[in-house]
Parts: sequence; C-alpha cells; structure tokens
Amino acid sequence: MSHSFGFSRTAILAMLMTLAGLAWSQLPKKSVDSPDTDSKSAQLAAENAQYRVSRLPLPGGSTTKLVQHGHDVVIVLLGEGPAELKFPNSTHSVNLKDGDARFLESGVNPGLANDGDVSLQAVVIELKQHWEAEVRSCAEPAKCTRPISAEGSEIGETTSLFTNGFIMGYRHHLVAGATLTSSYFSSKGKDHLLLIPLADLKANFDGTSEELKRGQVYPSEATEIEVTAGEHAVSWIVIRVQTPKT
Repeated sequence: MSHSFGFSRTAILAMLMTLAGLAWSQLPKKSVDSPDTDSKSAQLAAENAQYRVSRLPLPGGSTTKLVQHGHDVVIVLLGEGPAELKFPNSTHSVNLKDGDARFLESGVNPGLANDGDVSLQAVVIELKQHWEAEVRSCAEPAKCTRPISAEGSEIGETTSLFTNGFIMGYRHHLVAGATLTSSYFSSKGKDHLLLIPLADLKANFDGTSEELKRGQVYPSEATEIEVTAGEHAVSWIVIRVQTPKT
C-alpha cells in the first residue's frame, strides 16, 4: 500500500508540472523590439515633505508607463531625441524635447514613448500636496517669455511654463558670461525649490556655491539664487512650491 501511494503522488506531481509548463507556454510574449516597462524602474533622487523626485530611464524603442501614485507630477525630459507623451483612452499626445517640462494632474498615468535608438531620461517630480486651484500652462497669446536685461543689454530670457500661484515652473536661459540673481522670498509663505540644470553651471544659494551638472536635481529653500554662465550659454528649470503661512 505504501508503495502504491508513493507512485500515485509522483504521477500527480509530474502531471501538474506538465500542465504548468503548458500554461506558461501560452502566455503572451513581450516584444523585444518595443519593450513595455513602468516607473518601478525609476530611481529616487530626492525627497522631502513637499515632493518626491525620481529618475525614470526611457530606453530606445520602448514605451514606459508613468505611475503617478495618486499625485500631481511634473516631468522634465532629458536627452537628445524627442519622446511622445501618450494619454490612455485618447488619441491626444504631446511631443517632448530635451529640457521640456510638463505638469500632469493626478490620475492621468500616461505612457512615455521613445521611438528613437538613443536612451533618454525623465525627471519625475511627484507633488505631495494638491491644490484645488487649476494649474495652467502658459500658452499664446499670453506673453510667456520675457528677456533678461543687464546694463541695457539682453543677456538671456525667462519662460513661464505653468502656475496656479502655489506651484510654478520656469525655464531660464543665459548667454555665455552672464549672471542672473533671482529672489524667492515671499511674505505669503515658504518657498521650496528644485533646480534642474540643462547644462553644467555654477550657482550660489544664499552664499553657498555649488557646481551643478546637467540633469542634476538640486533641492533648496534659499531665498536668493545666483547663476553664472561660463564660456557657454546655460539653461535650467526651476520648480517652485510655495507653502502658505498658517
């Protein structure tokens, strides 16, 4: 009897393994030429009470789903080559190029398609606080870009990207050898800043000098930031989150 029972258990196990192998072989295979990933591959770059910042790799020929974890987010694209922002259940899409920044409401969870051969990267800023006030992107006919002048000469430009009064995005550009000092003091509340260089640059945060690399994420609560361009023109993104005084 014991021998007969042992043989029956072995047969059952063998049958189960065969069925499992058959089921596995029927699973759809993921395309090697156009792999799909999600933002689980993102790497944490910075985090505090206001935001969580991650770097999301975008391999060539892939579509990466942006998982927002229930937060409003800002994405900044880095890399030579465009990416396409695709929205679920919609034919609408947005093309992003190097240095573009875009605000996305919570729950959108779009896909980022990199149809080129060169790997790209997105900086993903999850905003831990939500404001009911609508965040509006600056668009024509509004005057989004204003020149920066010093001693009668135009040394660069500032572009307003989006705002609702609590979350603001700017892109600054300076010609070679120029310096821009920006004040972020506000009597209405506390400013929390993220500076993302689009080129290597030197910056001074309330007296503390830093040499920042392209794509580096630098969080700060400085009230004054001075950026100096060296031998080459520089550009950078500033994301400003303002916490109202209680």
